[in-house]
Amino acid sequence: MIGMKSLVVRTLMILAAVWWMAGEASAQFNFVFVPEVYGRSIDGLGNFQMQNLTGQAQSGRVFITVRENISKTQVVNIATLPVTIQPGVLAFPVAAFTGSAFNFSNTALASIVSQTRNFPPGEYTFCFHFYPTNKQLDDYDNCFDASIQPIVPISLINPADADKICQKRPPLSWQPPVPFPPSMRFRLLLTEKKQSAPVEALLMNTPLILMDNIPSTTINYPSFAPDLQEGKTYVWQVIAYQAGVIMSRSEIWTFTVQCTDSVPADPLDSYRELKLLQNGNYYITSRMLHFSFRNNYNLSKLNYSINDIENAGKPIKHLPDVPLKQGMNKIDIDLSDLDLEPGKHYLLKVYPFNEPEVQIRFIYEETADQ
Repeated sequence: MIGMKSLVVRTLMILAAVWWMAGEASAQFNFVFVPEVYGRSIDGLGNFQMQNLTGQAQSGRVFITVRENISKTQVVNIATLPVTIQPGVLAFPVAAFTGSAFNFSNTALASIVSQTRNFPPGEYTFCFHFYPTNKQLDDYDNCFDASIQPIVPISLINPADADKICQKRPPLSWQPPVPFPPSMRFRLLLTEKKQSAPVEALLMNTPLILMDNIPSTTINYPSFAPDLQEGKTYVWQVIAYQAGVIMSRSEIWTFTVQCTDSVPADPLDSYRELKLLQNGNYYITSRMLHFSFRNNYNLSKLNYSINDIENAGKPIKHLPDVPLKQGMNKIDIDLSDLDLEPGKHYLLKVYPFNEPEVQIRFIYEETADQ
């Protein structure tokens, strides 16, 4: 009997230990957060779930900290209102997050986040920490790392990459990154490309043009800079920044000043086929724009746009309808009523059905009618 009692006691002790270990293993409280989606803004930080596997309701507060790892900057500390989290997986209450105390650090990056409610590009760590009201209970935390980049990065527009232009003082334009707050400014660098030098290293030297604190996305060639020279290739880049913090860098593009390959104004009876007016060539025109276009799909009207290259690609309004017939079409587009500015660059885009778009770059001049 004594042996049987000892066995029963040992069995009960083992079962109790297993039950206790299982309880400890299930006593978990986890956070579910997708930083690549919701880590872009302060408001997005409230989009997280809490996984309460403790088997009982948990009351307490959540503390959220955000750190930028490259600059080693503590950005913000957030203390939410007290909440009670029932067992299971639940989305954090919106009211508890909107009523939080937000404490931003005293840095330029944190100042941008405080003003815009968005996180600039960088490498971030987002940590969520739950502190129970009952101090006898355990606290829990989870951290998430993410690289935050602009939704749309900055991109150059004009001159186009590897383009050949016939302007020694060309206008320069680019597309801003998104988001694009009013306080954002741009830095432009342009210099000559030397033989065999990689383009990435060129802008590390003293540039031919260095302009800072630019508020717009297009500029005229600066008056203080010397004319670009025929036959030489140049590289350029634009950097977007805010309060001294870099938000986005464009790619480094090249272009060559070369007037000998430009396409002169066509005579009235000359209709250059649309696909040939690419690869850096451009068209000098006045009142009428002539080209030929093959309509392979029996479309009744030309689908096209004209964009102001020097004004961030802004589309020109009130374009005339251009009827089409099947096969080859000789097309005349009257530009005289479109408020185009002499000497400026424009881009005609034609959108064939089920085919890639085709483009014509042209300079509008006020000369005699063609």
